[in-house]
Amino acid sequence: MFNQYFGNYLLEKKLIKPEELRMVLAEQKSDKVKLGVLAIDSGYMNAAQVNRIHRIQAAKDRKFGELAIEEGYLTENQLDELLNAQKKSNSLLGQILIEKGFFSLEKYEKVLAQYKEDAQLTSDEIQALKNNDITEIAEIFLKTLSAQQDRIPREYFELFLRNIVRFIDDEIRMEPAIVVESYPFDYLVTQGIEGEYPFFSGFAASETVLTRFASIYAEEELAGLDALAKDSLGEFLNCHNGLFLSELAHKGIELDLQVAEVKAAGIVNPAGKLYIIPCHLSFGQIDFIFADAHPDFAETRTSN
Repeated sequence: MFNQYFGNYLLEKKLIKPEELRMVLAEQKSDKVKLGVLAIDSGYMNAAQVNRIHRIQAAKDRKFGELAIEEGYLTENQLDELLNAQKKSNSLLGQILIEKGFFSLEKYEKVLAQYKEDAQLTSDEIQALKNNDITEIAEIFLKTLSAQQDRIPREYFELFLRNIVRFIDDEIRMEPAIVVESYPFDYLVTQGIEGEYPFFSGFAASETVLTRFASIYAEEELAGLDALAKDSLGEFLNCHNGLFLSELAHKGIELDLQVAEVKAAGIVNPAGKLYIIPCHLSFGQIDFIFADAHPDFAETRTSN
């Protein structure tokens, strides 16, 4: 997921054009990251040191890692770590930016350092994004919630994130959770949950985004937000909530699901806390919604 955050940063700073980023993200899926880029990402080497190894390689038929150790830039353990990371790396974005001539090694090193400073993320949090560590990533964007009081919303969102990555789109970028007094929506996929810990959940988006979401989950191209699309959206949320309630049942918390539904053109007015987490997918934005009590709806028409 790191590439989605770093790529968005490059767009915000106007360091790359949207069409260039789309091309780079598409190309990275079939490429293998180079150790030099990984070494810069990890902070083990700087751009000057990587360039020096490249110059030595031009004169000697030797591997990058061997020469880096010989020159004292890497230890054996660091090289092993980089080689393991190479197999599952998110550093390809930087590599392709360099190969396509958008950045030099020096510029990439500088921009990456500035991103880490501007993002206000710790080294561990940056690593969690690079490793696609869902548990740690969920915690990053739930910092606004108290550690114990909001344990169930935290666990619920973590599972929601896992299911989005598993079934819908692994190119997701979240924003931090916020608490709002009300929430207007175009379309909202919802499902009430009753029992000893009743809560309300769902996700909202435009018709176009939800149609694409439904098409991916149904594994067929849907023309619009028709009955088939709404059934697909409801099935996704029902499946997700069923998995979550099963986890709670193992902890002795018994809850019941209400019927999933798609609501159109309304405003959510919560009875308690209402959390919103914007989630940017490759095809548009959805807003994850969680309330610790069933809310009221104003100016809403229910889509059947």
